[in-house]
Amino acid sequence: AATCGLSSAEATDVRRAGLLHDIGRIGVSNGVWDKEGTLTVAETERVRVHPYLTERTLASSPALRHLGTIAIQHHERLDGSGYPSGLAGDAITAAGRVLAAADMYRAKLEPRPHRPPLEPAEAATVLRDEVRAGRIDGEAADAVLRAAGHRVRRRRDTVAGLTPREIEVLRLLARGMSNKQIAHELGISRKTAGNHVEHI
Repeated sequence: AATCGLSSAEATDVRRAGLLHDIGRIGVSNGVWDKEGTLTVAETERVRVHPYLTERTLASSPALRHLGTIAIQHHERLDGSGYPSGLAGDAITAAGRVLAAADMYRAKLEPRPHRPPLEPAEAATVLRDEVRAGRIDGEAADAVLRAAGHRVRRRRDTVAGLTPREIEVLRLLARGMSNKQIAHELGISRKTAGNHVEHI
């Protein structure tokens, strides 16, 4: 969090939210968490509620309430494909972006009933792929990987702080293309293209 420019107080809040972020899992049956096969639609919906349950649990304590507003974002994605609220782009706080990247990386290192744990290099590859897909913040992912001991290339300075994908989108937008045309050209969803345009 500090690497991403958050203050020491904000970094402390991210750390504490990280310790508490999955407390809402207790509201979902162990039968769902321990299932080896594919989850049903109803089971998937129960899983998608656990960040909300975390936020509601923490909201009951005045001392922890502010941590809930960070913890609830750990499964949100920049392109709006995350849960529980489907937040996108700037609606996800800097603290939430760091927590989402850290949670994804750490979860890949842990065994799950449906898969074995990944090696650190494999988990890093998954995280980088999510950045390329526009779902995880690149700066947050680099900070998490650096903290985990991975070598991270120094990011080149880009125009107005835009990612390479956002620059591609901007070039197509400047040619007069619609979000639908941009999505088709880049092989991404229309919603993702729209989120990139909104962020730009």
